[in-house]
Amino acid sequence: MMKLLEFIILPILSLIVLFFLTKLLGYRQVSQLSMYDYIIGITIGSIASELIMKDFAHILKPLIGMIIYALFPYFLSKITYRYPKIRYLVEGRPIVLYENDQIYNNQLKKAKMDLDEFLMQCRINGYFDISQINQVVLETNGTLSFLPKEEYRPYQLGDSQKIIQDKKLPVLLVKEGSVLVDQLKNIGRDRTWLDQLLKVKNISLQHIYLMYYLENSQEIIFELSNEEKDFI
Repeated sequence: MMKLLEFIILPILSLIVLFFLTKLLGYRQVSQLSMYDYIIGITIGSIASELIMKDFAHILKPLIGMIIYALFPYFLSKITYRYPKIRYLVEGRPIVLYENDQIYNNQLKKAKMDLDEFLMQCRINGYFDISQINQVVLETNGTLSFLPKEEYRPYQLGDSQKIIQDKKLPVLLVKEGSVLVDQLKNIGRDRTWLDQLLKVKNISLQHIYLMYYLENSQEIIFELSNEEKDFI
């Protein structure tokens, strides 16, 4: 009978403690959690499950552990709020991945993000043509913020008089220095045309990060950049 009561009381006790700890830490969506918040949350949840599933000689031990794990980020948030330099040390700074038609290669490496993932995130956010973007910023919670160019910004009052025309998707011809031959054939071009074009523009193939071909027979070229830039 005592064991049965223990099996009932411990989960209830664990849920009550978790409820108050969650209230203490504040409500945040999963997408808004930093890596540090995520680790703290997993650790507290793990201790709570251990409290239910295992027999402890001293129930206070896991409870105190949960409280300490919750109080530490709470007091840390208070300190970082007062001292921004410590906040930057703990949470990091937003960094610019793309700006003014330039992809910052070193910034992508710092973000542990390859070119394909960056382009995928652009497409998910509605930008199949990255030349429509003015700036892309990696926020400290791991999400990307997009600032479109003026002509590609969301529809606003006063735009009703503008004529909207359908656009074809840009064709990717070069990625990270490699020529996509099939894509060249799709637009009726060949490697000779590409070599002549790059010669005229005085750009080496190895220095091209991305190259697109647009429907108006124009090319957009993004060269490799080793510049690093934080978002202020």
